[in-house]
Amino acid sequence: MSPTTMTPTSAAAPPRVEVNYRWLLLLASVVPVLVLRGHRTGLLIYSGVLSFALLTLVVWLPRRVADAERRFTRDALRRLSTGDHTGLEALAARQWLLRTFGRKHVIPETLGLSAAAAGNHELARQRYAVALSVAPPDERLRIEVNLAGEELATERWTEAEGRYRTVLRRRPDLSIALANLGRILVRRADDGAEARETLSEAVDVLERALPLADTREQTALRLLLAEALIRVRAPQARWQTVLERAVSEGADAAAVSRLEGLARP
Repeated sequence: MSPTTMTPTSAAAPPRVEVNYRWLLLLASVVPVLVLRGHRTGLLIYSGVLSFALLTLVVWLPRRVADAERRFTRDALRRLSTGDHTGLEALAARQWLLRTFGRKHVIPETLGLSAAAAGNHELARQRYAVALSVAPPDERLRIEVNLAGEELATERWTEAEGRYRTVLRRRPDLSIALANLGRILVRRADDGAEARETLSEAVDVLERALPLADTREQTALRLLLAEALIRVRAPQARWQTVLERAVSEGADAAAVSRLEGLARP
C-alpha cells in the first residue's frame, strides 16, 4: 500500500476564528450582575434563575439524556432482534434529546448495525463512518472494526486493509481483525508483483488468528491458510496437515478438491 499523502491547497486558507461559547456565556452571565448590583431584589431573582439553569444543565439534563440513551438502546436491540429495521429507523428519528445533547455516535452506530443486518452494506459503511467521526476515543475501536467489515463487504480492499492494520496496532490479539486481514492478503496476492511476500504475511496473520477464532470459523480459516501455504510453496507436510484438519472438521469437498488441484505441479 502506498503511504497516505497530504494534498497541498492551491491558495493559503484564511485564518479561522474560533469562539469558545462557554467563556462567552460565562461573560454574558456576569453582565446582569453588574447591571443589577444596585438592585437587591433583581439581583436575588437573577441569582435564583441562574442557579436553576445551572442545576438543570449539570444535574437534570445529563440524567434525562442518560435515560434516553438507555431506552433507545434497549428498544433498538429489541427491533434488531426481530428484524424490524423500519421501526428502528422511526425510533431513531424521534430521538431529539439524544441527538441534541447525547453522545453523538450512538444513533449512527445503531443505524449502521441495522443497515448491516438488513444487508445494505454501503449504507452501513456510511453510517459507521459518521459514528467514527464523532465517537470518543474509548468507543472508537468497536466502531472501527465494524466499519472495516463493511469496507470489506463493499470490496473496498485497500481501506479495509489499512483499517484492520490500525486496529491491530492497538489490539494485536483481535481475532476478527486478524482473520479478515488474512483474507484480504490472500486475495491481494492475486494482483501484486510481491505475491510471495504478501502470502507469507497472510500465513503469519492466519496462524495468529486460528487459535483465537470462534470454532465455527476455524474450518474456513484453515482452508484459507492451506491455500496461502500452497501458493507460497511451503513444504507439503505443512499445508497437508492444515488441510487434513479442515477435512476432519467437515470442510466443503469442492473447496478441498480445488486446493489439492492448486498443489499439483
